[in-house]
Amino acid sequence: MISGPFVTGTASWLARAHIVSGIATVYLILILLLKAVKNRQIRVPAALALLLALTEAIPGMPRLHAAVSPLLFAALAWAVISLPDGTAPIPAERAKRTRERTPARSKWIYAVPAAVVLPILYGVSYRHQTSGFFPHVGAALLVAGFLVMFSMVLKERHAADARLCFACNFTIAAVLIQLVFGIGAFVIRLLEIENGLLLAIVRTLHFTGAAPVLAASTELAIRYRRDTVVELAAS
Repeated sequence: MISGPFVTGTASWLARAHIVSGIATVYLILILLLKAVKNRQIRVPAALALLLALTEAIPGMPRLHAAVSPLLFAALAWAVISLPDGTAPIPAERAKRTRERTPARSKWIYAVPAAVVLPILYGVSYRHQTSGFFPHVGAALLVAGFLVMFSMVLKERHAADARLCFACNFTIAAVLIQLVFGIGAFVIRLLEIENGLLLAIVRTLHFTGAAPVLAASTELAIRYRRDTVVELAAS
């Protein structure tokens, strides 16, 4: 993800390193799939990660490649979060009753990471000059404001839940850092420091920063959903 924006041609050493690291990622995801044979909790995110990795490997489609990259990162983060944490599993009968009671109460939380995809797509379009600057900025500011406020409210309402509070803090930090890099890239362009190393580094950090924001919001949604299920199962 970091080397991608610096790739200017297929013959450069950086392009070759980018390709090699991409292939290595696919093999690591295959290992993750083998691990998923014993851990059913990670089967869905592992399969999704492999599908996204293969989609990203399609040649001649730079916009698709750039758009899928943060989704792949979030899928791998989902797999890590879904690994067994050592807590006792919910009995099968109780889990069945819980699933019947949870849809209306907590499934809406998945709209939070889904909203992050919008500014990512606008950002990819702006980067490849197929969309304007203002749609990306408008979507980014709207989603960033929502994520920060939502995370703060969730923290206040679930102050005793350490994992959920950590996910909220992680989301807020990722959003603020992403905004700083985005504003930094915009200011550097206003100062007409074009094609310089500073602009390249800041833009790359901004491009790459979209993945942690999506991963953080995904963790927040999973933690909230999981805690809701546990609370209902205990009741």
